[in-house]
Amino acid sequence: MEGVILFADDHVFHSDRRENELFKKFNFDCKYSVLPIDNLLILEKTVSSVSTYKALILDWNFKQFSEEDDVKIPDSTPFNFLKDNKVYSLIYIYSQADIPLNEKQELESLYPNKIFFTTKEADNSIEEEYQKITEGIERFELENLHLKTPFIWSQTINTSVQNIFKELEIADPNWIKEIYQTANNDGAEPNSEVIGVFQNILNESIIQNDLLLKSIFETSQLEDIPVTNKEESVAKLFHRIYYTKLHADSPIMTGDIFEFSTDEFAILITPECDINKKKETSLEFLKFSKSSSADFITRKKKESDLFNNKVQSRHILPSFPFELNVYNKSAFIDFEISFIIKSKNDFDGRRSNFKLNSPYIFQLRQRYLAYIGRVGVPAIPPSLKSYNLK
Repeated sequence: MEGVILFADDHVFHSDRRENELFKKFNFDCKYSVLPIDNLLILEKTVSSVSTYKALILDWNFKQFSEEDDVKIPDSTPFNFLKDNKVYSLIYIYSQADIPLNEKQELESLYPNKIFFTTKEADNSIEEEYQKITEGIERFELENLHLKTPFIWSQTINTSVQNIFKELEIADPNWIKEIYQTANNDGAEPNSEVIGVFQNILNESIIQNDLLLKSIFETSQLEDIPVTNKEESVAKLFHRIYYTKLHADSPIMTGDIFEFSTDEFAILITPECDINKKKETSLEFLKFSKSSSADFITRKKKESDLFNNKVQSRHILPSFPFELNVYNKSAFIDFEISFIIKSKNDFDGRRSNFKLNSPYIFQLRQRYLAYIGRVGVPAIPPSLKSYNLK
């Protein structure tokens, strides 16, 4: 086993405590990189800074006061920490006391098959405790081989990010300012442009990583993990791939979904570079109806290529977020009647909680522009066809 382990326990630095002995045992094993953490505030900062760690060993009984200087530690608990933070690793709860059943059940729901609870055994030797924990972590890895690729992926991103930042810094220490100002002068949303430029470079870097490519292939060959409802599971997957949930303070972006009424929705198609210029007056949208979409899908559901967008005049978006946590509704956009321009008074405050991700927003715009830009030409006569076939 390789990787970082976060060891969070308020007694981890106390030389007279078993937790400190256990940490030293982990630390002396060259297979592990162990970060000791003795309060929840530091743990929260560490989790937000370290994106790749194999496991979190978390004490359940953090005290609210420091024993050395009687300083109050921030009013938090491991339970609240795990509810408020999105932890993507094995969570190994290491407790002296029993954990309330309701809290245990809620955490198992938040972290299905990724959180385990064990008791600190005072009668066990440090070696026995060490073996108990490490064997549990290794067993978890063997039973969840599909998690190997995200771990390698995260490591690849970390390495690539460091290299790219270094190269950009060498090229021009003002690289953020240069890209920002260039985009701003061009009327584009400068923050999105800076992030977009970096993400494009990052993508070109990680796609060349042989270890990651090999791991993705190996994961694709694993047997399916049983799920309660396979159809709903796939729908949730593609819902996340197609749409991103927006923060309230995020800038207006191409692909943002607007809700003008309980039935009328629209997707913003104004190019990113024009949004800043136009958002104070008017913006362009492709609108569609929730009820009309349902009627259309019902009438056309037997068409084998319905969701492959083979018909030039229409576009289907599956698992559309008309409602939260509903994944089996699709949006039907009819290019003949969908284009609208809305003034700021009409669209302001109407943005929904989601946006259509790339490349799907680019595909939608491309297909719409191809449809309205098509040129009709006269059909050729049968005699010309016949002559050209001789």
